[in-house]
Amino acid sequence: MKTPSSIHVLTTKREHKGKAYRCHLLRRTYREGGKVKAETLSNLTALGDDLVELIREALRG
Repeated sequence: MKTPSSIHVLTTKREHKGKAYRCHLLRRTYREGGKVKAETLSNLTALGDDLVELIREALRG
């Protein structure tokens, strides 16, 4: 039996030498052996912030 999973967009923000960097990842979370695991399905950073927001809203339903 397959366990249910959730797909979402994760945005991370970092600063290095005074410059801010953002990374958008399409991720799937699931349970394995009672522990929560996360798998990165795709890196969405190159799509731009506007398109990533559209994807995020579509996944919310």
